[in-house]
Amino acid sequence: MRHLMLFLTCAIAAVMFGCVPSLQPLYLEKDSILLAPLAGTWVSEDGKEKFTFKADEAEIKYEVTCVSEKGTGKLEAHLLRIGKHLFLDTTVDDLPEVKNDYPKFHLLPVHLITKISIEGDVLRYATLNFDWIKKGIEQKKITIHHEAMKDMTFLTASTKELQEFVRTHADEKDAFQEPKELRRQK
Repeated sequence: MRHLMLFLTCAIAAVMFGCVPSLQPLYLEKDSILLAPLAGTWVSEDGKEKFTFKADEAEIKYEVTCVSEKGTGKLEAHLLRIGKHLFLDTTVDDLPEVKNDYPKFHLLPVHLITKISIEGDVLRYATLNFDWIKKGIEQKKITIHHEAMKDMTFLTASTKELQEFVRTHADEKDAFQEPKELRRQK
């Protein structure tokens, strides 16, 4: 039950923080890279959030442990370079154990697309901006495949389409949220 609550909290947080989930990953296996400076523990300025990135060299991905006041969760992250930018594709790694199949069918591990940069001991990250995407879709300036439901938009585009979309809009001012900073824990 504790894991289910954490999963639901993460899903609600994605909506509240304006994230745009994708049903498809941003990466193909051949795209994933490991970058030594990303491995380690990163902490928010107020110390309330901690992210530990552990490289999995066999599968070329990161296991990410997220710790906050609300609990601990695990993500699977794939790092890739598109153009001159680095991106993380994250998805939940520890779906709650649900013994009954019917509730299990309702759990969907979506992907979040995050632009990152690492400068020394500072990691900056920014997720796709929900308001920018919603406005662009309404104005027909953004035509990426998607599904809108209530107050949420899911990207349904293929990996190839997602990569092209990110490449095209990576430098647009409002395409990604205002970057947040984490500091390397020493």
